[in-house]
This record gives sequence, C-alpha cells and structure tokens, in this order.
Amino acid sequence: MSLPKIEVKIRSTNTPGVTKAHADLRILLPNGEIHLIGFAIIEQPGQKAFVGFPQNRGRNKYFPVVQASGEIEEEIIKLILRAYKKDDEWEDE
Repeated sequence: MSLPKIEVKIRSTNTPGVTKAHADLRILLPNGEIHLIGFAIIEQPGQKAFVGFPQNRGRNKYFPVVQASGEIEEEIIKLILRAYKKDDEWEDE
C-alpha cells in the first residue's frame, strides 16, 4: 500500500530556546483530508534537529496527541525536516 500525499506547513517561533519551529500536516486521502497541528522542530546546540509529535501537558508529564509508527512515521519526520530546512509553506511530496 502506498503512502498518502502529505503537505507540510512550517511556523517559525520567535522565542529563545530549543524549539525552533512548529509544523502542521495536511494528509490528503481519496475521500477527504486530515490536518495534524503542532509538531515541534527541536534543535539543541551542536545537534541535529528532530521532530517531536504533538503532546498535551498533564499534571506531571506529557501525553501524546498523535502517534505514528513504521513507514508513515519515517515519512512524516522526513517531510517535516525537509520543509523546515526550506521553510516553505505547505511543502508537499
């Protein structure tokens, strides 16, 4: 089964810290689309950027809002990091 078309929108942050931007996804399916909002692009000094999936803060820890695994997770991370480096709006694959 092939992966659906995924579009990425990058939203830069203007605050100091390791979260450099946020990303929103639009997953295009034959019968509609899904929007996933709030992926974090985190980059610590001297390290490669990585993607944090959306989470909600609980009382003592964070809880995932969106989870993925396998090929779709790898594709999401790849597309977000590629769009972050280009900083395009709705970069699609």
